[in-house]
Amino acid sequence: MTGSAGFDAALPAGFALTWPGIMDLSPSVGGDEQALLDLEFLASEPYTAFVFSSTEQALRIRRYLYERDLCEFSPPYGRLLRDQGRVVGLLAILDGAELTRCRLKATMALAKSGLLAEDPALGARLQLAGQTLLKLRPDDFYISRVAAADSERRRGVGSHLVRRAEHEARARGCPRVALEVSPVSTAAIRLYSREGYQEIDAREAHDPLTGRSLRYLHLAKTLS
Repeated sequence: MTGSAGFDAALPAGFALTWPGIMDLSPSVGGDEQALLDLEFLASEPYTAFVFSSTEQALRIRRYLYERDLCEFSPPYGRLLRDQGRVVGLLAILDGAELTRCRLKATMALAKSGLLAEDPALGARLQLAGQTLLKLRPDDFYISRVAAADSERRRGVGSHLVRRAEHEARARGCPRVALEVSPVSTAAIRLYSREGYQEIDAREAHDPLTGRSLRYLHLAKTLS
């Protein structure tokens, strides 16, 4: 599931920012761990609103998986962008083969944890949400999460993160970058369009018990 948050469609005139680069996140980074979780939660709002019964439940399950390095945004996939020591963005990227292994391990861990048994409908909503997600080839490169801190809007954080994802995809020999984006994330859609991404599919799921719906546009870019 691709989460996108904190983007603006255009940059101000005279824009300039010096980036120190994207740094890998590890559990020993201290306070930066919470910064990652906060940005990830912001990026995942449409998915979270559909799947979970409450914010508390969502945070509990995310924390359970994160502490066991079972999330798509756990190290080494989750990375923080810093500008002069300040956390300004989040990028989580992995190839199709890594994504398949990661999701399988997370599914098995949740099944064994007993967390799903506390809310029998949660498992059904997770399955429904899964129907809205991309089916990737092993050599696809997947943008799982990309988010800019609210304080960093109109500074080009989103564009920078997407381009860094593409740079790593090329370095790893992946021919295509793919992601999902919610139709409500209009600023993110404009950003991806500006960066050359095209819609290749769209999927929607509806939960009859809650009346909630989840829809994702599937976007991709073939790298030259």
